[in-house]
Amino acid sequence: MVAEQKERCRNALTFGSDRMRSFTSIDLACSWPDTARYLPRHWITTLNPYVDPDRSSILSARLLFGSEDPTLKEFLSFAEQMRVSEPGSGGLGQKGDSGPLLRTVRRWSDYSFADLQTAPVAQLLLDRIIALAPPLSRIYRVEIEPTFDCASCGQAHLRQQQSLRVRDNADPESGLRGDFWQPGDQIAVTENYEILISERLCHLWKEMAAHESPQFLPVEQVGGRQPLWQAPPQGTIRVMAPPTPLQVRDRCPTCDRPLTVALNTASSDIAFGPGRRTVYEEEALLTLNCASLPVGDLWATDLHEGRVRELTEVLQSNADNPDPFYIRSCRPFWLVSQRLLRLLHEHVPGGWRCQPVNGLSRMDRGSR
Repeated sequence: MVAEQKERCRNALTFGSDRMRSFTSIDLACSWPDTARYLPRHWITTLNPYVDPDRSSILSARLLFGSEDPTLKEFLSFAEQMRVSEPGSGGLGQKGDSGPLLRTVRRWSDYSFADLQTAPVAQLLLDRIIALAPPLSRIYRVEIEPTFDCASCGQAHLRQQQSLRVRDNADPESGLRGDFWQPGDQIAVTENYEILISERLCHLWKEMAAHESPQFLPVEQVGGRQPLWQAPPQGTIRVMAPPTPLQVRDRCPTCDRPLTVALNTASSDIAFGPGRRTVYEEEALLTLNCASLPVGDLWATDLHEGRVRELTEVLQSNADNPDPFYIRSCRPFWLVSQRLLRLLHEHVPGGWRCQPVNGLSRMDRGSR
């Protein structure tokens, strides 16, 4: 049955090359086996093929639908009124406060190359996360930057000072935050949000860029023989927020600067704990604001998503235990040119996808 469920999910995410498809995922407030306590038997039978076994956990089941699937509309109408109990803290076996069965409902689209081939730039999303080889102190140094007009917060900047080192299957220590680079991989991102490419893609990219000569950096693969390369961003592009829905999760209590931000459209993010509500998220797209794009084919945004600042007591702990600061707590958004998008489309069959961005109609991209 698990194999059938995985096949169903793979089929749902096998997109046609001629048009965009829309999808909806639903995270439940309980595991799939526990839903039998709340749902009638016919709903268990109906929904079983929609369970995503790779994205579900012992605490929360995930269901994956095509957004036009009539089963989705029927289930939402039925389940939006249902409440379930969560484990409480008062003792073993006790129940906590009840909340909605539906924890999050997310809608997004998968765009074909035809949907994106007229845009000068697109946002790049990578599926594979590659583990770095310790010690990370060999690769990076940490710089603490206090806020000049606030005593309560600041930033930790991670500076790369040596070539990246990634794990290989021959490495006896397993990766805790990512996977190994596999022989068929062409492009992936490290746990610290650096983009890695294969020797083949590096060669194709250089041919495409011709006289611009992008500067790729060699990557050391522990125990591996396959050459890998790091593709640094070739410039920075400004994000407009708003209208980009980059929402603030929490702020410094002293200066009110954002501490944690997230890219989403949810009107409420209370999906956990007492008083939780169902979170509904639509697809969130970046809006860019610049007169022209920098030279190159790969860029990063000036705004990041995640934990962008820390409180002073956390920053001060770096003096005693710097290890946590070697893992970035926020990430940029990656942007690619039309010609790099075409190169990926023609030569890299998987591990990536792209989505459109807003606000580019008047950008001057020259002959690109």
